[in-house]
Amino acid sequence: MLEAPLLIVAPPGAHAARLAAMLGQHSRAQDLPELNLFMAATVGGLNEIGALSDGLTTQGLRRAVAALYLDGQTDAGIAAASRWLARRADWTGAALITEFAQRLAPKVLVSVDAAIGWRPDFIDRLLDDLPDVRLLHLVEHPRRWCQDTMAALADRLFVAPDYKDYAANPPALDPQLAWFRVHANLAAAGALLPDAHYRVLRIEDLLTRPEAALAGVCDWLGWSANPGELDAMQQPERSPFAAFGPDAALCGTDAGFLADPGFARRLRLPERLDGPLEWRSDQPGFAAEVLALASRYDYQ
Repeated sequence: MLEAPLLIVAPPGAHAARLAAMLGQHSRAQDLPELNLFMAATVGGLNEIGALSDGLTTQGLRRAVAALYLDGQTDAGIAAASRWLARRADWTGAALITEFAQRLAPKVLVSVDAAIGWRPDFIDRLLDDLPDVRLLHLVEHPRRWCQDTMAALADRLFVAPDYKDYAANPPALDPQLAWFRVHANLAAAGALLPDAHYRVLRIEDLLTRPEAALAGVCDWLGWSANPGELDAMQQPERSPFAAFGPDAALCGTDAGFLADPGFARRLRLPERLDGPLEWRSDQPGFAAEVLALASRYDYQ
């Protein structure tokens, strides 16, 4: 019997990509890059989105196809992967991820999806077409995530509207809006799923107590959590996708992870929900809805 795929769902950031690679080092699993398969109804639709983004949206998908079916992650392999996908333009994302899962069996497919939380229709498409999928929802304190996101956006010439507060005059960059939007969408979906298909993991717990956090995820999945498996999972750099790819598909997942794919236990000092926002001098603190959602994950 084919075991259901596991998707790490979260807002953009290096930690989700790192966790997918960590779980992919378990003897029961194999990680793939970001596939973004549920942004469109078909592979052809996804290819059209990719064309509008100079191929960025489909880099991970093409790297996966090149590694699984073709001559590997080379420029020639990526070109062949583009043709492979074009011949399957009428396939749904669910059909393609099931094909990948069958290719990897008996290992379980693990991937990160940092796009699906942005829109409820992406989530609906996933759950309608692939109802057995398992979602591991990765959360982080909104203050730390917003600080890291502001740093990541600092040098960008274009910042997506999702990160801007258009109620301000002039519009203000405020990543708490993105934090709330993605996590609220994922939490709403998770509330409708059985415990066997949805679990929340806090990044802080993974960084400070990795053995306990990983053992908890393994217990949820029904995987062994012996010392050898726990040690292997703390070496995400061993993933075949834990490095930049060829020029034709350079990334395929978070660039911060690709630049520094290792894992190290880290002491995280507790963040506070109260107090002013470092990135918004015109606001007294987090919005009420952000505070309410963050408190559900035991942030203070």
